[in-house]
Amino acid sequence: MRLLLLILSVLLAITAARASDEPPRVPPGRHPGGVIVALFDTGVNYTLPEIAARLARDGEGDLVGWDFETNSLRPFDRRPGDPRPKPQRHGTTVASIVIREAPAASLMPLRYRANDPMSFARMVGFVAQSPARIVAMPLGGPRKDDWEPFRRAALLARNVLFIVSAGNDGRDIDAQPIYPAGFGLPNVLVVAATDAFGRFTPEANWGAKTVDIATPAERIEALTFEGARTQASGSSFAVPRIAALAARLLAAEPKLDAVALKARIISFAGANPGERTPRTRHGWIPDPSRPARP
Repeated sequence: MRLLLLILSVLLAITAARASDEPPRVPPGRHPGGVIVALFDTGVNYTLPEIAARLARDGEGDLVGWDFETNSLRPFDRRPGDPRPKPQRHGTTVASIVIREAPAASLMPLRYRANDPMSFARMVGFVAQSPARIVAMPLGGPRKDDWEPFRRAALLARNVLFIVSAGNDGRDIDAQPIYPAGFGLPNVLVVAATDAFGRFTPEANWGAKTVDIATPAERIEALTFEGARTQASGSSFAVPRIAALAARLLAAEPKLDAVALKARIISFAGANPGERTPRTRHGWIPDPSRPARP
């Protein structure tokens, strides 16, 4: 009898532990309208009212998005594969910048699968079958082979613009590439981070051939996973600023294809006063939330 009770108590403990790891349900809601921005990241905290209000939804009110780590409709913000009790959270902060600078846009959160390069190809396929035409992708890595599935899928998704990070390794990615930035795809826009004066921070990557544009991404107003106000810095947070600009441009000119949308964004870039030698192909956008007319 004692053995049976012990087994039952262990089973109950396991069940409780699993339940505690279960992501919360997505709050009910309706599609908010606006240009959809897909976010390839760690997921979002969709229980925050600010995020929930801007989630892309189908006609029945279900979230349009996916968790490729758990194969579920709950892409809750937690770094895939992170076993720590307090895992890294990233996507919520990125998403909050998108909707702060493009308040009429809607969000399609897609959470990647850990240690699975093919998951990014599947994410591209998901977007290609959806109405989304902009992807914010504050991700990258040095192993070219790992990103080859993404490259092939992105080439097929010609009408989707992927806005990707130049990275935060403090290096010239012309000489030491990271991917997918280093592929040079026509429908990929590579973004680097500077301070408010156009100066590259010590950790910011650059590349006069690889990086398309730079924009300020130091002390950017954002939300934490818990919903508190914070200031975010780094190229991960340059990406949502440019994605928000893309969403506003596409709302005004919905017939723009990916290459034309990329060109429109680049047209706002000018000479960078913080550089003696150019570190990007096309220059600097000093304030993507209020870009000067080209």
